[in-house]
Amino acid sequence: MAQVKLEAKIRKETGKGAAKALRREGRVPAVLYGRHMDQPIVMDVDAKATEQILRTVGKTAIISLEFEGADKQLAMLADYQRDVFGTRLQSVDFKQVNLKEKVIATVPIMVVGESAGVKEGGVLEQSVRELKIEALPLDIPAHIEVDITELGLGHHLCVADIKCPANVTILDNAEEQVINIAIPRSVAVAEGAAESEAAAEEAPAAE
Repeated sequence: MAQVKLEAKIRKETGKGAAKALRREGRVPAVLYGRHMDQPIVMDVDAKATEQILRTVGKTAIISLEFEGADKQLAMLADYQRDVFGTRLQSVDFKQVNLKEKVIATVPIMVVGESAGVKEGGVLEQSVRELKIEALPLDIPAHIEVDITELGLGHHLCVADIKCPANVTILDNAEEQVINIAIPRSVAVAEGAAESEAAAEEAPAAE
């Protein structure tokens, strides 16, 4: 995972009034915390730049927070809040990272290929869309691909079936079902009728 830069400013004023003033200026109240820090850093970041990071690399990005007159800090997005309409950022939480220490992150699943079962009329059902993983910060993938090409009608794929890089550990329950190729009722009825007809033809005639 590549690093991205984000300019940050130490925030001296806190409270709702100060936060509203920041948002009017196109900035967002933020905080940086970490287990190796004596206390969190209260700061603010540019709203548009932060939105760009969310759109392009999401919460898996390694962010270099650049402070004027202070050391930069490496971090990841921990959480963020939007307004009631879900359009504008209201606040952002960052967690400090050490490139030599493993972290836990959530990455999206990218489904690739066309299932053989879907070609036969099956319906793809995806019950899990993200995976919780553990890895070194720079080894965190932007997504994990799941190839469904070989999945036939009635087949499913579990967490244990997902292949990921050797330096990445999936923490989710290995038996949890991720994808299922469901058999539509119309197909099931047709197959049942065909089996009944075949059985009737094979049955010996009554004397």
